[in-house]
Amino acid sequence: MKRLTGALVAGFVLAALPASAVAQGQQQRPPRAFNVPTQLNGSDRENYQAVFADLRASNWSSAAARLDAIRPGPLHDVARAMLYTASGSPRVELGPLAELLERAPDLPQAADLARLATLRGATVLPRLPEQQRLAGLAGQPRRARPRPIRGDAVADRLESAIQPLLVGDRPFEAEAILNERGADLSEEARTALRQRIAWVFYLNGYDRDARRIADEARRGPTEYAIHADWVAGLAAWRMGDCAAAADHFGTVASRSGDIELSAAGHYWAARADTACGRPERVQGRLQTAARLNETFYGLLAQSALGIRAVPATLDPLTAEEWREISVYRNVRAAVALAEIGESALADGLIRHQARIGRPNEHEALLHLAARLNLTSAQMWLAHNGPRGTRTAVHNRYPSPSWQPTNGWRVDPALAFAHALQESNFRPEAVSPAGARGLMQVMPGTGRHMARRGGETVTPAQLNIPSINMEYGQTYLEYLRDLPATGGLLPKIIASYNAGPAPIAEWNNRYDQSDPLLFLETIPYWETRGYVPIVLRNYWIYEEQTADRSASRRALAQGMWPRFPGMRGEAAVRIAPRQPVRTAMTGQGGPTTDPGTEQQ
Repeated sequence: MKRLTGALVAGFVLAALPASAVAQGQQQRPPRAFNVPTQLNGSDRENYQAVFADLRASNWSSAAARLDAIRPGPLHDVARAMLYTASGSPRVELGPLAELLERAPDLPQAADLARLATLRGATVLPRLPEQQRLAGLAGQPRRARPRPIRGDAVADRLESAIQPLLVGDRPFEAEAILNERGADLSEEARTALRQRIAWVFYLNGYDRDARRIADEARRGPTEYAIHADWVAGLAAWRMGDCAAAADHFGTVASRSGDIELSAAGHYWAARADTACGRPERVQGRLQTAARLNETFYGLLAQSALGIRAVPATLDPLTAEEWREISVYRNVRAAVALAEIGESALADGLIRHQARIGRPNEHEALLHLAARLNLTSAQMWLAHNGPRGTRTAVHNRYPSPSWQPTNGWRVDPALAFAHALQESNFRPEAVSPAGARGLMQVMPGTGRHMARRGGETVTPAQLNIPSINMEYGQTYLEYLRDLPATGGLLPKIIASYNAGPAPIAEWNNRYDQSDPLLFLETIPYWETRGYVPIVLRNYWIYEEQTADRSASRRALAQGMWPRFPGMRGEAAVRIAPRQPVRTAMTGQGGPTTDPGTEQQ
């Protein structure tokens, strides 16, 4: 049978959908946004900026003198709490501690202040607010890696022998060792090793062998059996066996508890049924995938079904919500801190108020965090709330009013999509490898991008949102223009995660006529997951502005989307390469066939 190409399943032929499905319903006009009243005048801002600068520099006496010299304002108690509890700050006697606790028992440092007061001899303290227990709320789905087998000594010994062979692309030797030494393995461990060997067979183009050993693994226990069906489905698809591919993908869809993988199974089963000429099965599979509307393949299914997104922006802070929460000192202080650029301190106050406030105020605090560009607080509130709380999907996708230093040159939605995955929108983030800020720019990359523009940048500056986004977007532009990416959006996203060199290597190894197959064949687990997550983020950001996503439509049609804003067509097709080695006949030697090049 001829290999299945992207062109073969470029579009799904479906029955007409009801208008309600196409339009996804009509939303009411959102409430009018409310402008948060300023809390500080010009001189207050200057004075408090100096106070907090002193506190960060451990200039304790200067900070105390400034606080004594200026009239009491909304940030005095916040600053004094920092001064009294900071490591290395001067000893504070009971009187000032008791006075501060009496005035502001709702501060995040209140428990620490109370402990200090007790050490100083206090016997009566003000009652501190009780903290409510917050529950974890739904988060963005992402495909999970199967959990490793733990506590199996036999499996551990065999793993140490097989793993180097898998890393070295030697699946036949790995399988031989499994057969020779695996008699005492548990079924769980045997299933896991078979699935991993099948995957390396697949990556190297030995599709028949991948299917053979995956067929053994798919009958075993544990989640590795589901992943074995996934490998078997991809290998069958690449061999042109659409019926077997549909069966394997359908099994993944029905058995997997992983929402992202289940959506992938439904979507790929629909592709396989389309290739087999079974349109009566396609629509149901796509509709099931489309209901998983925060997944990569769920959003692709919506495009394939012709479901149009309606604007779904984050609800703005309303005047009524402000009236409810502005009675709290923590809220007013958070606004004041945001006015002077102390976002991390404002973030902490908002989170603490969520813990000590009433459950019905949670949504208002979330809206306030978004209004103040407190992206870390917004993300935390969107993922943690009173039990039973449900927040809208778009609350999990911050859209701050930040601008890169030199203005936007790339689509802000694309930059935000990277920032969400890279740092969870934490401007202060520093990775173990040293990557910094919202878009996790490496200092070396930042310096290289800066030199190209005749500029300089320090590692610390990369934690400033405007600077970080400037060099993040510059790096995206750099990747866009590399021959390895060819200006194709999924490859640019993959390069942002893995670097440009692997992309060039994968271009040489794998056929590129089917973009989704190319993405699912990326050898690196992290990058294979990273690309659909960033694209999913991008598409949801586009929904916030009701943009019709050209990249989503392109992938649903089997085309490669180009980087947004480039001249020319928004998407391209890449013809299958002839000949390409696929090694489908097993160990005896690869054959020449339009498939995926042997790794």
